[in-house]
Amino acid sequence: MIKNVFILGNHIQALGLARLAKKANLSVRLFNNYRASIARFSNSCQHFHLFRDKEQLLQMLLELAGDKDTLLLATNDSLIDFLSLNYKELSKLYFLSIPEPKVVDICYNKIYTYQKAMEIGIPIPESNFPASMDEIRELAERIKYPVILKPAVMHTFHHVTGKKVLYCEDKESLIMNYERIIKIIPSNEVIVQEFLKGGAKVLYSFGSFAANGKVYSSLSANRIRQNPMDFGNSTCFAVTVTDPVFEEFAIKFLKEINYFGMSEVEFMKDPETGEYKMLEINPRAWKWHSIANKLDINFLKEMVDYLDGKELKTKHNDQIGIGWIERFTDIYIVLNEIYHKRMKFKDYWQTMKAPKESAVWSLTDPLPAIMYILFLPYLFVKR
Repeated sequence: MIKNVFILGNHIQALGLARLAKKANLSVRLFNNYRASIARFSNSCQHFHLFRDKEQLLQMLLELAGDKDTLLLATNDSLIDFLSLNYKELSKLYFLSIPEPKVVDICYNKIYTYQKAMEIGIPIPESNFPASMDEIRELAERIKYPVILKPAVMHTFHHVTGKKVLYCEDKESLIMNYERIIKIIPSNEVIVQEFLKGGAKVLYSFGSFAANGKVYSSLSANRIRQNPMDFGNSTCFAVTVTDPVFEEFAIKFLKEINYFGMSEVEFMKDPETGEYKMLEINPRAWKWHSIANKLDINFLKEMVDYLDGKELKTKHNDQIGIGWIERFTDIYIVLNEIYHKRMKFKDYWQTMKAPKESAVWSLTDPLPAIMYILFLPYLFVKR
């Protein structure tokens, strides 16, 4: 029986998971590679462990392993990769929150994600996977602009550049940006993809807990504000919606790959065609997962109950207009959008009327919010 949760990583995802674990009466240990962690100050976290690198983290986990009564949860792509690479060794000692490595690979590498989506009939943005400069030069002469260059595996590229994609408005910028990107990632991880207009207001996600490809609990949201607004690294305001079109696409994908765990399947609604196109799947808890607190859903408890052999009932949220907000980032984004005349204050104010789950603030657990304010300058530089 699972009694403990070890959370690998930090920031808002870790805080949300720690609070969900407390609701499920689970003991929490947090592991992070820097001390400025808001989750460590939560009253739901009993122990904090600082690790230098992944080798030290692995050694810590091997030393702390006892009876197999602990679930390992990773909060970012790099640590998902860590769990997957050490799956065989760690799964003997712990329950893991991820599917088998072959399934993680489909989610982790967007080339594999897109190939699987195309195979089963799920629309994706028009995408090409050139493997050399010669192929890029040939492609540059025939594709429609603008396009974006993006990595198949995000975390290395994002760590170096602070960006998710490189925007290319013509063939010259495509070639120039390709020369730049292959200095950071291997050429076989480069994706050239059509640029979909519309921005965050047409971004949608299906969040769920699934096991053996069956979705047990789920919700959908429109991620209407993100930082930055054009190619966001993180959501700062989301609101629940329902739409059977992209929801059925997500369920189909999860079933096809026999998925286990929490996940966020992301889509963009093409404003020109009205078609939902799959962007990616995050094989972990996503940043705004704590919106489920407003919907009487506890994805973590359901995962634990499943692993403990308990019977689960399926549940899909049908409440619309429930919000989630990371307030400080959202204020910054809104002010910037209003200043550049891309948003009206009345539109922002309308979204603020929705019942909302705060990313950080909790009346019963206030210290993380206080520390978040104190850490803001450090986090701004680091992230």
